[in-house]
Order: sequence, then C-alpha cells, then structure tokens
Amino acid sequence: MDIRKEIVNKINSLPEGALPEVYDFVEKIAVGSEGEGILRRLQKIRIIGPPDFSENFELYVSGEKKFE
Repeated sequence: MDIRKEIVNKINSLPEGALPEVYDFVEKIAVGSEGEGILRRLQKIRIIGPPDFSENFELYVSGEKKFE
C-alpha cells in the first residue's frame, strides 16, 4: 500500500471532530504560513556557520571540530 492510501485510511478512521485539526495541519504543510509552498519556504532557510562547514560537516556534527 502506498503512503497516500495509508494516510487516507487513517483519516477515514478518525472521529468527525478531529477532522478540522487534520485539515488545518495539511493546509499549513501545503500552503505554508506565508501562503507559500513548502519548497519556497525551505529555500529561505539559512545556516550560519564557519566557512568550511559544508566541507567538514561530519566533523562539526561529531564534535571533532568546534564552531565558536
């Protein structure tokens, strides 16, 4: 079963009173809080880090290198 069908099945099993909350959640994902799609919102994410962050990502995540 694909994920869309699983989601629809879960929604179909919810009580009627829970549907407005589900709708609001899905609408926020689809449109975003600023009326934009999720991909446009993701493009706005900026990461502040050292100049070599992308080259040494694993070292920073593991803690071998520190960013002050």
